[in-house]
Amino acid sequence: MKKTIKLLLNGLLAMIFTAGLYSCEKDNPNEVNNDALYESILKQYVNTTVIPTYKALAEAALEMRAANEALKATPSDATMEAASQAWMKARICWELSEGFLFGPVSEDAFNVDAHIDSWPLDLPSIQQSILDQNGDITGREAWNMDEGVIGFHTAEYLLYRDGQSRPIADLSYAELKYLTAVTDALVWDCVLIYISWAGLNNVSAEIRAVFNENPDIVTFYNELPNYHNFGEKLTSKTDYPSWAAALAEISEGALTIAEEVGATKIESPYVSRSTHDVESWYSWHSIDDYKNNIISIKNAYIGGVSDATRTSVSLSNYIKTVNGRLDADIKAKIEDCIAKIEAMGTGGLSFYEVVRDQVNRTQVEAAVDACLDLKALFATVSDSIE
Repeated sequence: MKKTIKLLLNGLLAMIFTAGLYSCEKDNPNEVNNDALYESILKQYVNTTVIPTYKALAEAALEMRAANEALKATPSDATMEAASQAWMKARICWELSEGFLFGPVSEDAFNVDAHIDSWPLDLPSIQQSILDQNGDITGREAWNMDEGVIGFHTAEYLLYRDGQSRPIADLSYAELKYLTAVTDALVWDCVLIYISWAGLNNVSAEIRAVFNENPDIVTFYNELPNYHNFGEKLTSKTDYPSWAAALAEISEGALTIAEEVGATKIESPYVSRSTHDVESWYSWHSIDDYKNNIISIKNAYIGGVSDATRTSVSLSNYIKTVNGRLDADIKAKIEDCIAKIEAMGTGGLSFYEVVRDQVNRTQVEAAVDACLDLKALFATVSDSIE
């Protein structure tokens, strides 16, 4: 990660100050056993936030596949627009999951994050592959290719230009065939995450059938049994030394993506002036991506996937009982991050344009600082659950 000295010092000072402030406020539980409470919070987290998010992602990926197949069968500006919107729906679902990039998604397990969301793209290799093979690769072949030539951003490159759906006349048939293969690979990865968290026997027959389409992904899944039905493992603290350690995954996931949004996704390309490093820049969807990442933190911390699905059992409500000020500050900072990320687009600009033209510096720095402040707050949560 690239950081300016100013932001690095500010981040370090903020973390030191915040840790001291909230550790002083922490109430002593006097050896009260919170295991049952922690277990209930984890069950709510898994069942009302994580699994519904991944279910929505798998279903959206299947909609994207159907839209691309329709585009291939009947190429037109209308089917191209429908395919672009299907990509956007799946993309939003993915970004709303980034607050919990641990367990099956991690590089220690199925490494799905890197497999479907790597950027920048290896664009020369994509273009050469399309040229050499006339786009004639299978989904299974695509799934086994390098990360830089598949995934969300490859599909985005084929569907979008300058924030708009590409005119159908601009899309070659070879590119269209490559798009459908890449989409198949993406579908299988999204289904893999959902099955890994929910359990193979807890998903629909349709999802199981899609999973079994690719023997390679079935073999890969079977090689890592420790990540099967991971939601149940987390809610029974399997492979964790304590309930507190299992519960800490929620705050660790939150602080990890808060730092990534601030330091890697926003600050790094702006400081280096590299539009190539801007995520989702073909669709100009970057600012919405970053906001959705913070919403994923909100969902993980407060529970549910929307206000309509939240319950009284959550990490937030527990922290509120032991350190009300910390809980209030976290929730306020989440909203502050969303507002400041949105403000980066002042003037109706995409983040690609902001980086390219080096404008809105004040808003960019404020968004980075807000994300790093949120990370610092979550770094103190473990003091209240140990």
